[in-house]
Amino acid sequence: MKQIKILQFKNYFLASTFPSIKFTTRKFTTSSFKMINKSINPFFITGLTDGEGSFVSIIRMNSSYRMGWRVEILFQIGLHQKDLELLKSIQAYFGGIGSIVKADKGMYALRVTSFKEILAYIIPHFDKYPLITQKKADYLLFKDIALMMEKGEHLKKEGLQSIVNIRATLNIGLSEVLKSAFPDTIPVVRFLISKQEIPHPEWMAGFVTGEGTFFVKINKSRNKAGVGIQLVFQVAQHVRDTELLKSFVSYFKCGQYVRPTQEKWGYFQCTRFLDNYDIIKEFFINHPIQGSKAKDFSDWVEVAEMIKKGDHLTEEGSSKIVNIKAGMNTGRK
Repeated sequence: MKQIKILQFKNYFLASTFPSIKFTTRKFTTSSFKMINKSINPFFITGLTDGEGSFVSIIRMNSSYRMGWRVEILFQIGLHQKDLELLKSIQAYFGGIGSIVKADKGMYALRVTSFKEILAYIIPHFDKYPLITQKKADYLLFKDIALMMEKGEHLKKEGLQSIVNIRATLNIGLSEVLKSAFPDTIPVVRFLISKQEIPHPEWMAGFVTGEGTFFVKINKSRNKAGVGIQLVFQVAQHVRDTELLKSFVSYFKCGQYVRPTQEKWGYFQCTRFLDNYDIIKEFFINHPIQGSKAKDFSDWVEVAEMIKKGDHLTEEGSSKIVNIKAGMNTGRK
């Protein structure tokens, strides 16, 4: 089968003049939801998905189908190739479903395309452990398509049009082919997710595994070592989730929200040493980062301990910190 290239889309809200869709409240059973890997907290999975997951619907021509169109749904989590083992652990958590495929530019993705597996594993998980970013709106649209497909609505003219109406709002909207084929399409409303309370510390661990950065900033200084060392913890997110990032300030009781002028991304940042040492460090020691970013956190903690002891004020200590920094983040091989 020819692979479908899935891109990470940015979603924007549509005008409230569009008709809304009533989301189904059906409860999914978790009796068949067997986790092979119980070492990953389910809230961690949700937090990571809030950062790196995608809920996709694909509609394409296929003459073998009654309506001449095939409707597919797909769930995926994409990570750097350095996090391939983490993807395998996530796959194991979901009972070994889906497949891990190589994507562009050193990326891998866990993709679940089986309709039955999505109904049996993916939807029960995100109903029980809900997303809290604006990505939850994508999930609700995705779920509604899944429920319509379960009823066979995608095989009927009216049902197919209803799915196209949802697809027009999901991800980046309709292709020119779909717009031409379904001229009566009226996009549904993409709801604004307003309740964004962090549900569990492991959600934060998962979200930061995907969206956070631990780095060391080095500047010139008049001290004996000639350099100034600063620890920085940062989480980036699209401005549509500004309120969520602002809530990190009260959640951690430190840091600040920063949004560079004219950029579509905002940042939660913590730069004060004692806050990073006493709060951020201790939080992620108790609720660990996973994947390759755990190595960055380990190096960050090592630098923190050196600063605490005053080693950064010596030439030998500052030189060691410079070397540690060189191997962190994008410098890590």
